[in-house]
Amino acid sequence: MSYRRRLLAERRLLPLPLTRVIPILSDNHKTGTSINLPVINCKPTRRCAAACYACVGPISWMNSIRKALIVDEALRKGEIEGLIWECRHLGDVRLNGSGDMGMVHVPSILALARACPVTVFWGFTRILDVARAINRQHDNLSLIISFDATSPDQRLPGYDGPLAFGPRRPRDKVPDDRRIIVVFPEHRVGHTMPGVPLHPKDCPATRGAERRNACGRCRRCWRPFAAMESPEGQLEPGGDAT
Repeated sequence: MSYRRRLLAERRLLPLPLTRVIPILSDNHKTGTSINLPVINCKPTRRCAAACYACVGPISWMNSIRKALIVDEALRKGEIEGLIWECRHLGDVRLNGSGDMGMVHVPSILALARACPVTVFWGFTRILDVARAINRQHDNLSLIISFDATSPDQRLPGYDGPLAFGPRRPRDKVPDDRRIIVVFPEHRVGHTMPGVPLHPKDCPATRGAERRNACGRCRRCWRPFAAMESPEGQLEPGGDAT
């Protein structure tokens, strides 16, 4: 499915009837447990839309799309009791496992992190205002801003937080920016695009590392502010970056 078809599928399902889903969290063999949201919240670049992993595999099936919309509505309304119950004893939860969030979601995410202090909430966004509203509010909560070669402004002036570069194609040059903690060669369903040059900050799971629980072993993106201060953005494997 293309990004455009995914977007149209979400719009056709709205407005949703009042309902709940159990479990609220989703699972991914690489990232682990995640909160998946719809792409209607996204502000993608051309490259991001073309490589959107929310358009491939089970995450793009209609039941997954419907669930993402239901979770999105719950966050918008501040109905997070079920999420708190599911997250409170987990080691980590990936935010925006699909899609993205807007400022309307921020109060619920802050409340979730506050209610689950032992859980690390981490993820990626392409929306600068959201990252600014989330980061440095709680020790167990962070978002990394993603950008790529087709982003309109790669400098992000005035922002001193962690960045991710990708999806990267063979001719894309990674900017020399200390804020970049991870680089994502373009990949889908575990297959990295041929010809993308190696970079010291490449995500290990895109370069041959065992994908199952890869994020839980690396943890670079769990504590991105600490990774910014580490050589080449690296942390000790499996170590705590606090």
